Amino acid sequence: MKRPILLFIALLVLGAVYYAYKSYNKPHTNVEETAAAESLTAANLFDAFDRDETAAMTKYADKVIQVNGSIFQIDLSNDAEPQVVLQGNSDNGYIRCGFKSSEADKVKTLNDNATLNVKGLCKGFNSSEDLDLLADKDVVLSNCTIIE
Repeated sequence: MKRPILLFIALLVLGAVYYAYKSYNKPHTNVEETAAAESLTAANLFDAFDRDETAAMTKYADKVIQVNGSIFQIDLSNDAEPQVVLQGNSDNGYIRCGFKSSEADKVKTLNDNATLNVKGLCKGFNSSEDLDLLADKDVVLSNCTIIE
């Protein structure tokens, strides 16, 4: 009677190990080559997350989206991931776009208050309730690329 139970437990452990291995080695999304699932303005994206974060996460999380908006701030302090912050609403909401270091030269040529069209992988929402350090709310895009 112990043998079938031990065999069942061994199969469960092997299944869990296989699942963990496949999840860890999942291929990364190539944002440049992937078509955008959605194209919208920075204000519309921010409003979607601000109104109903759960619904917005279901619709946009881990998907490549294209966003158009006005540049609020350019942050070149991190060479590994230069960032551009787009104005999301007129108050305290922004779209934070993180670029690969290979895009740093393009980011350096941008001007404040210019309009920017980017494509990136949506990672979710950082709200002021989640992070006491921030007074603002950000929708985060990673691996962004500038659309000409």
